[in-house]
Amino acid sequence: MTSIKNPYGWVSFGIVILQLCLFPLQQMSDLDTKIQEKARHVDMDICRRIDITAKLCDVAQQRNSEDMSKMFNVSPARSLPERKERKPVSDEETSEMDAEPSPTEEEVPGSLNITDEMKRMLNQLRETFDIDDDCDSLTWEENEETLLLWEDFTNYNGEKRMTESLGSLIDETESLFKTREQEYQHTIGQIEMELATAKSDMNRHLHEYMEMCSMKRGLDVQMETCRRMIKGGRSSPSFSSVASSDSGNTDDIQDEISDKDPEPGAVS
Repeated sequence: MTSIKNPYGWVSFGIVILQLCLFPLQQMSDLDTKIQEKARHVDMDICRRIDITAKLCDVAQQRNSEDMSKMFNVSPARSLPERKERKPVSDEETSEMDAEPSPTEEEVPGSLNITDEMKRMLNQLRETFDIDDDCDSLTWEENEETLLLWEDFTNYNGEKRMTESLGSLIDETESLFKTREQEYQHTIGQIEMELATAKSDMNRHLHEYMEMCSMKRGLDVQMETCRRMIKGGRSSPSFSSVASSDSGNTDDIQDEISDKDPEPGAVS
């Protein structure tokens, strides 16, 4: 009779069961959304800090949410059409349904088990990430262990400046070497020109020296001839033979000197 007086009792009861099934998923999605929103919060007002821990926890939360969605493969969109497909029943059908055992009484423990499992997973998440029930406590604590400052990357900037200074120093050294190489080439050219001039002067001086030596030898022969002529006297019968022999010796000596004299420019 109760069902007759309240024909929508079963519908309301089914809605309650549906809410019980969907409540853990909604709570989990809300909590996941809040955790993601809090994890995305990065405090950039103090020393331009980078909250790497929050990013890592955000990734961990996404992974855990995917794992839980795979573990509890409940499709609320699939259960809603089943509820909508139920047609309005008559009084006779409601009486028959009262006589039959209600299958929803068996579904309630299943939904309770899902709720307990969800609570257990939420407690595990709280223990893992030290999350309190208060939403404000989801903000990550900023300390020296969880945050990195831009001051930690000063070595990187120092290395960059050092690399730039080394590059400029290398360029300056290369330009200096090129300048010195040009100066050395110019100096070498001047030295080669001076060497060529000195060589030509030396050959000229050597040729003059050889000419002077040949002239000295000729003078020596003539002096010796004059000395013999003075000693022998003009009346000596051997004067003519001595003079002829002296003249022959003089010619031979001049021929030898001319053969020994090198050509100009032959001496290196």
